Amino acid sequence: MSADIEDVLDEAKAGKVHPLYLLWGEEYLVRRGADELVKVLLPDASAGLNFAVLDAGSPREVAQELATLPLFPGRKVVLVRDPEFLAPKKGRGDALGKAREAWKAGKRKEGARRLLALAARAGWGVDQLDPGASGAPSVEQWKDELNVELAEADLAFLKEVATFCREERITAPEGDASALLELFQKGVPPGHALVLAASEVDAKNPLVKLAADKGRVVERKVAARHKDFELEPLAEEFLRPFKKKLGKGAAEQLKERIGGNVRLLQSELEKLATYSEGPTIEAADVALLVAHTREEEFFELSEALQNRNLKAALDYTLDAMGQGVHGLQLLGAVASITRGMLENHERLEKFAGGSLPRSFPDFKARVFPRVEEEAKAAKGKAPHPYAAFLAMQGAARYKRRELLDALVACADADLALKSSASSKLVIERLLWTVCGSA
Repeated sequence: MSADIEDVLDEAKAGKVHPLYLLWGEEYLVRRGADELVKVLLPDASAGLNFAVLDAGSPREVAQELATLPLFPGRKVVLVRDPEFLAPKKGRGDALGKAREAWKAGKRKEGARRLLALAARAGWGVDQLDPGASGAPSVEQWKDELNVELAEADLAFLKEVATFCREERITAPEGDASALLELFQKGVPPGHALVLAASEVDAKNPLVKLAADKGRVVERKVAARHKDFELEPLAEEFLRPFKKKLGKGAAEQLKERIGGNVRLLQSELEKLATYSEGPTIEAADVALLVAHTREEEFFELSEALQNRNLKAALDYTLDAMGQGVHGLQLLGAVASITRGMLENHERLEKFAGGSLPRSFPDFKARVFPRVEEEAKAAKGKAPHPYAAFLAMQGAARYKRRELLDALVACADADLALKSSASSKLVIERLLWTVCGSA
């Protein structure tokens, strides 16, 4: 039986800790819930010493880590993201993408083990990984057996990983869950907890039943079809910290503009909660703010760059890449945000003499009318006043030369990404350049 994430967090805050937690479903919600749970289980400085992440670990390796006592006394948490040993045979369509992303990010051993674990679902080993090897499965077999469609670039990736595995003597991680099952039967050390965060699970897997019997299972699935997507419960969850709610017609407006993109939903709701006055977000607020910025879809990244918050920008991009967002998409967002800040920097000089008014009422009275005139002359739509104020605030944190240099860095990053460089490293370097020493 599935538990509510808020109930599980409240239990943990009250000191009731289970040895096993399984969160599965929509990837962003699962990752968000797992991160919140880990923070509750390990709220103090011991998290760095008593916390282990095994993203490509086998059940035996996870069991060994879970049974090992931490360096310092206290609670220990082991987190496993997207465990291949829980996935159904024809499971996540992005399993190959996750292996490739880890590989490009320099985590070659993790990427290889993820790919081997994927192939092992169809009974294929290292010797059959190379598409050119005798007896290797065909492209059609990858589709039939694992629901994975291989492109030309994927074939080269498989060959490269196969060579790496032979040289490093890497074998497929065991999918047999018996080691973990035996540990739980024998008894996990007091205070130790295993958190499994999965996109999809095989309901027949004995670990799923074990989590239901001895721990907590949190299902966070959302409907794939637009007409079946229930936005209201998620909106209530995301708005709870702001003590706000959606008014009549606001949910329908949001659903039409963002569909089932859960990460975007949270970003847009946070923006609406910040901009709108009063406890209720009205449909008119959604129409004004969300419709105008629908194509951006990177509000959280925009906010981080405007604040020159390098850590927040890096955290966002790392999470986004983990959910399958391509480096070129992130690059496009950074370039768009930077151009917007440069435009606002020009407006700051033009309309306010380079000095931003200290208060929003002052900005609205003295500067925003000129912004409206500019938009009207260009036959465009003026931004929301508060959005314009925050955007100009962000631009004021940069010098014009810095923003021009940032655009040059975007062009360099575009060339690097199109030359098969690691997306993670390219985007990290770009963010360092844009945010500078602030």
